[in-house]
Amino acid sequence: MISPGFRHMGQEMLVAFGLLILLAVGAEAGFRFGRRSSRRGEQHGGSEIGAIQGAMLGLLALLLGFSFAGAGGRFLERQDLIAQEANAIGTAYLRADLLAEPFRTRLRDALRGYTEHRLKLSSQLGQGLSAEARATISQHHDRVWSASVEGVRATPAAMVAVLPPVNEVIDIHGLRLAAAYKHLPGLIMGLLIVCSMLSMGVIGFGCGVSGRRNILMTTALSLLIAAALWTTIDFDYGRIGLIQLNDAPLAELKLGP
Repeated sequence: MISPGFRHMGQEMLVAFGLLILLAVGAEAGFRFGRRSSRRGEQHGGSEIGAIQGAMLGLLALLLGFSFAGAGGRFLERQDLIAQEANAIGTAYLRADLLAEPFRTRLRDALRGYTEHRLKLSSQLGQGLSAEARATISQHHDRVWSASVEGVRATPAAMVAVLPPVNEVIDIHGLRLAAAYKHLPGLIMGLLIVCSMLSMGVIGFGCGVSGRRNILMTTALSLLIAAALWTTIDFDYGRIGLIQLNDAPLAELKLGP
């Protein structure tokens, strides 16, 4: 059986290769169109072609820059939420000291079980969150909440200290779920790819008109644009691509034996 890591890497390579093929197709189509135009005797000023190339590459750079920054920001937001969740769980675990037994042990066991489940679930998030996983998370939330509520009923003075971090643990799950669904809209990604192909097409057109194909420079530009597109996509899917979210804050929690 193929491991998820190799499967995801294969998918990433297919995406990168597909982007390169699309850019190469754009450059080749532009080159052939330029050669055909030149053979028909059509006149194209070098300054005119250069201005169009500069304008299209500038627009592409602007679109890629905003998209890359947005994807990177969403990635960091998801990573920060993992750290926030770890802090909330750790705080709730410590505040359990304020509860009397057996509620103290019940709350700590519930928090420990929830954390272990979160870590186990992280390896499966590349396929999305299933209905079964959602139900299991809800059950863990119920256990954590019921243990804390029953504990503060027995020790009312601990209510203000115990319930807020427990409530934060549950709330952060909703924030992480919402953050996981934030992606670059498909229309914008399509616009980026089309703009990239058109830019390479204009570059190829200029080479076709001049009758000289600069393979080295065209290939370098194609690789650079494809790498920027691929990295933007990879940033936006932190559980699928090669750039993975790090669950170390949860894994390093000290929640007892």
